[in-house]
Amino acid sequence: MISVAFANVAGGRFVDSSGRYVDEDRTADFGRALAGLRPDVLIVTELDPSGDQLARLAAAAMPDAQLVRHAFSDSHIPGVARLGVGIASSYPLTELDRIDLPNPPIDYLHWRTGEPLVAHSKGFLVVRGDFGALGEIDIVGGQVCPIHMFRSAEGVEYTYREGPGREAGEQLAAYLREEFAARGVQRAIVAGDLNMPNPGDFFGRSLGLVDAFGNPPPATTPDGRSIDRLFSTPDLVVRDVEVLRLPGADHFPVVCRVDRRQLDAPATGRIREQDLTRPPARSAPGRRGLSRG
Repeated sequence: MISVAFANVAGGRFVDSSGRYVDEDRTADFGRALAGLRPDVLIVTELDPSGDQLARLAAAAMPDAQLVRHAFSDSHIPGVARLGVGIASSYPLTELDRIDLPNPPIDYLHWRTGEPLVAHSKGFLVVRGDFGALGEIDIVGGQVCPIHMFRSAEGVEYTYREGPGREAGEQLAAYLREEFAARGVQRAIVAGDLNMPNPGDFFGRSLGLVDAFGNPPPATTPDGRSIDRLFSTPDLVVRDVEVLRLPGADHFPVVCRVDRRQLDAPATGRIREQDLTRPPARSAPGRRGLSRG
């Protein structure tokens, strides 16, 4: 069994009460939120790849980890030039080719003002690790285009549930299917900021993966959306999913355990939310990782 954590860290920035990013680098706060969990694998989206942010997060949560990071786009966050994806692992990794997602064929106008916006490219990192008794698994971590931030020239807001957004989601799934096949991805964990209200329609139904969250899924953002998600191939089972409600973050970190799926095991395990404004429950001495309480 391995522990997997994933988080959109917004370049290390928190947001204020109006939803605007603050200037101060709060990477240390994200690191402290993850530190007690000691994950075996950490997936970071909206990473600032130009500096040591991934190393700082890994040092807090999983010292001596192997690090892989790539830049994907210019940044929408003040004070951060580029955004990317990073993966840290306590187990040795082999880096496979990254997946650069094509931008959806839509109008990129701001959802509220109608002003033209630049479509920042998104994508996934793909790495392969030998996780001991769990065997060889591919870790696919990344981010999907947030089409809800845009509207058409006619003023229609996009959603992956219907219309051009739905078509873009189907095209995304078909593209990923081809990219996974080209890399020989068979046993896999796919996680990150999927930016979809219905990721199961594409990562589950279209790609044949199992949704770790089940239904209804817990919120992973302060405004109640569930867009930071994890899917796995059916031979794996995800247990003890936990959402860490980190005050100030515009996405909450998520952690879980991944194991081989036995024939009689359910597809998903228990899910709980931890409010980091309250002291965590004390765990038994010498115990690593998540509380099952």
